[in-house]
Amino acid sequence: MTDNKDMEMRLLGRIMSYPREYYDNHSLFSEGMFSDVLNRKIYKVVSSRLDSGEKVDLVVLNTLVKDSMAGYRIAECYSVDFSHYNTEHMILFLSQEEKKIKLKKLLETTNNKLNKDEDLFDVLDYVESELKPISEVRGSDIPDIKKQLKVLHDDIQKRMSSESMVGLPTGFQSIDKFTGGWQETDFIVIGGASSMGKTSLGLAFCYNCSKAGIPAAVFSYEMGDTQLLQRLVSLESSVNNRYIMKGTLQNDELARVDTAIGKLENAELYVDECKDSSLRYLLNKIRQYVITKSVKFVLVDYLQLVKGSGTSREQEVALVARELKNIAKELNITIVALSQLSRNVEKRGGGNRPMLSDLRESGEIEQASDIVMLVYRPEYYGIMQDDNGNNTEGLVDLIFAKGRNIGTGVLPLKFEKEYTRFSDPTDYGNNFISIQSVSTSEAF
Repeated sequence: MTDNKDMEMRLLGRIMSYPREYYDNHSLFSEGMFSDVLNRKIYKVVSSRLDSGEKVDLVVLNTLVKDSMAGYRIAECYSVDFSHYNTEHMILFLSQEEKKIKLKKLLETTNNKLNKDEDLFDVLDYVESELKPISEVRGSDIPDIKKQLKVLHDDIQKRMSSESMVGLPTGFQSIDKFTGGWQETDFIVIGGASSMGKTSLGLAFCYNCSKAGIPAAVFSYEMGDTQLLQRLVSLESSVNNRYIMKGTLQNDELARVDTAIGKLENAELYVDECKDSSLRYLLNKIRQYVITKSVKFVLVDYLQLVKGSGTSREQEVALVARELKNIAKELNITIVALSQLSRNVEKRGGGNRPMLSDLRESGEIEQASDIVMLVYRPEYYGIMQDDNGNNTEGLVDLIFAKGRNIGTGVLPLKFEKEYTRFSDPTDYGNNFISIQSVSTSEAF
């Protein structure tokens, strides 16, 4: 403690003598760094005056610091030799000592909670909330535009020099061309009515990433892992999903299934059948996969089944959406979440075409997301021809209802429901006419 007290006095002497040292490093300071009671009192007065733009000197401080030993201690701070100590190094030393004290207290409190047999997930929530500020590394909060512009310039050059996409591959030529691939830190929502195929589309995105050597993870709240893997086997083998489910396979079909299973075994794909629906559990599991398996793409199926905290269901979903966007930014990954639509779309005439407002508890989902895609199959509603008289069987409109950086529009896809498989139209290369671009302001 003596070393800490001496270092605290040297730091106080430095900022009292050279206030600019305080201003240059003010975001690194905290009251808790000063473990000595009198040093902390002096710091509170010094920082308060400097924050207000007022001067500090021996006379003023001796008047304002309420302690009988204040005058003697302040004089010591001014006279102590701090010339051989770098300000940032002193702050770092004291900050680490502060963290050690907090961590010891956290360990003690956590141990008491476990001994009292408190709920494990409540204890984990407590530890995580308390650990975050302890593990946080503070730095200057003044952004350097030169560094920011260099990052931007390097990114532009990378995109110009790259012969392929910079983003994660979607596996669909049309979507890759429109989006440039999935971008890191993006939070993407796929909405669709029940049985519209949104789970199959999300799985396809996940599987295509893994086939490209990019680790991907699926968090499933609605289906078991066996059901999801069954869909992937059907997709890969071109064997009817119902035949696989019933076990009514011909020998050639079984051979194709075995081949598909062999391919899936080598894919960097993780299917997690979530047995705990809490948001905290999901966020911790995402971190676990990113840290231990280098996962870059995450699929959550689906948004409304994750339980957050809030007084209403809308507040719960809002929290889940915000936290998924935040963790995508924190871990530099892409997260795709599936979302239900409200019943309004089923009641609407004109082909039941979904809109952005149809997302269930849509307000915060729309705000938090970078991209919102809506899956629409006209034939599901018995509409077998479009306005031009063309057959709609097996056709899908993938509606980009929001695109923060790409705009909005509609892309055509094909859907083979017997294999739960999406694909580009066969004439895609000669008929890419469905995208309707919008201005940047409209995309927000």
